[in-house]
Amino acid sequence: MTDTTITKVHCHLLTQDISQLAIRWAGGNMRYWNTALVEVTTADGLRGFGEAYYPGLSAPLATRALVENYAPLLIGENATEATGLFHKLRSKSLAWGKAGLPLMVAGSIEVALWDIKAQALGVPLYELLGGKAHDAITAYASGGMDAPRDQLIAEMEGYLERGFRAVKIRIGQSIAEDVEKVRLCRDVLGPDVELMVDAVMGHNPRPFSAKQALAHINALEKFDIAWFEDPVGNRDYDGCAFVRQNSPVPVAAGETAVGVHEFLPYFECGALDWVQPDPTHSGGITECMDIAALARAYGVGVIYHSWGMAPCLAANYSLAFADPHARYLEYPTHGLPLVDELAETPFKLVDGKIAAPTALGLGVRLNEELLARYGFIEGSTFWP
Repeated sequence: MTDTTITKVHCHLLTQDISQLAIRWAGGNMRYWNTALVEVTTADGLRGFGEAYYPGLSAPLATRALVENYAPLLIGENATEATGLFHKLRSKSLAWGKAGLPLMVAGSIEVALWDIKAQALGVPLYELLGGKAHDAITAYASGGMDAPRDQLIAEMEGYLERGFRAVKIRIGQSIAEDVEKVRLCRDVLGPDVELMVDAVMGHNPRPFSAKQALAHINALEKFDIAWFEDPVGNRDYDGCAFVRQNSPVPVAAGETAVGVHEFLPYFECGALDWVQPDPTHSGGITECMDIAALARAYGVGVIYHSWGMAPCLAANYSLAFADPHARYLEYPTHGLPLVDELAETPFKLVDGKIAAPTALGLGVRLNEELLARYGFIEGSTFWP
């Protein structure tokens, strides 16, 4: 009989130098990408992984410290009791961990526990979340950062060559600059490819006001935009509601919200057409299932956010493949190697779609060679 007693909980920090990738957008630019991987090990040698997306990216040392703080609460427990152990972590941190970074990290630990349970049962994770509801789901290329015109044209042409039928680009500059960028991308992609725009105001230090966001939307509507994402600051719920109530384009947001209680105001205000939770920073698998249930009750669609490495994608895709209402998968095109190198089987686009994974659990692999090649660089930060 499998012994799934937890023997170790550890946080691996990995650094990717992305200076050559030029990841720039309205809110800043990046020099390094730090990935925080939570690993839970059991007595029989099963290894479960969870990626702390925003925490690892922008606060790696704090993420590691929180994992070390939570670890004693898990040692000796049964790893397959994911929901109960997540509740234990939350109940023991009520005074200081109601939301934000502590909840993000606890959720990433919970993802690792779900990974172990699925491995122990010999199934992909989505089988534990309701079973496979789709054989394949449309993937949208998530890129279109700030880049020179020639590079942007080449990027859009590359998406067409790879078979993408939906593309998301970043905006957030002046109206004139945004109009020119979206016009260019629409011209290259043609009328039959869905085009989404992301203002990335959720963590922009100078976010749009609601009226500014609406002015951008009105200027871009003519390019047949599938949705306008992150129009205002991440707690400007009333502003987001104003935008949605007056927008001719569907509105999406939520990628920087943490926990049900930060998502609920979006629904109560009528602020969204699409909500974008992510178990690697919204608070784990269970929290995201609760958020998705709330969204359905309020008539809001769910598109799981996925802009991290393989464990982030695998967790979000597991939720999407178990959700009969899921229409899209977000596929990051930032070019970072750990999207593929941490996956047992890299995600593959066929006819614009990604098929349901067959690997057990999340299908994540981590070895000493990867740890050595992407060793954490002390002092590396999200911002240059």
